[in-house]
Amino acid sequence: MFVFAEKKIAYICRSIKKNILMASTTETGHAKNIANEKALNEINAGFGADYAPSNPLLVLATMVAQHTACDALQGDVNTQTGIYQPIENARMIEFKPVHPLVRRVRIAAKSSGASKQFFTDVNKAVTKLLGERAEKATPTEKDPAGTSASQQSYDNTVNNMDALVKLLAGEPLYNPSKADLKVAALTAKQTAMNNTNNAVKAGVVPYNKAVIARNKALYTTTTGLVDVGQNSKNEVRGIYGYSSPEFKLVSKLKFTKLAKVD
Repeated sequence: MFVFAEKKIAYICRSIKKNILMASTTETGHAKNIANEKALNEINAGFGADYAPSNPLLVLATMVAQHTACDALQGDVNTQTGIYQPIENARMIEFKPVHPLVRRVRIAAKSSGASKQFFTDVNKAVTKLLGERAEKATPTEKDPAGTSASQQSYDNTVNNMDALVKLLAGEPLYNPSKADLKVAALTAKQTAMNNTNNAVKAGVVPYNKAVIARNKALYTTTTGLVDVGQNSKNEVRGIYGYSSPEFKLVSKLKFTKLAKVD
């Protein structure tokens, strides 16, 4: 059993590390696309009158303006990330001790001298907060691992914590000696959890707005920075030829679509 738990923890840690690395790489990629258009514009400017595309999107002045706009939009994302990330971090910090806390609540409820039914109800509430199951899961076609009943979202955690606190408040015999297990402290904890969760919901709106605007500017088909950059490279290839030193200058500049917007 302990070996299985260790393997599960190791798997979760690997998954978290992978997600962090993917997010980091993606954000770097957006900036790289923008930087590569700037480099492409500088090279195209060096071609002088030879670079004279008929496609208005590929005209040097238009591409320079596009780079300026996209660079500003990326700056907006960076600004909103700086505002939003601490809010999200505060929620994670607030929710982190919930599992060990409610385990202690369960023990305190069991030793309180209250009825067996009270402890059964407390145990059910704690089980939901821990994402455990009162009974063995039954695999189904849609849920072959039998995991769909877990209520581990932030909203569910806030709601289940509220239900647990109100259940404890209704039992006079539940009066543990430890301050953090008392109803008043648990009520304050639930309120703090709810406040940080609501702060994230509000804070994510301007962040998402900035990300959407940036992504549309970079990745819209045909008119986005990535397609324009790639087509500009094709224009240089058409002017000078695939094996030309001029095309080799721009061929190394990569433009990668990192988001689907249309």
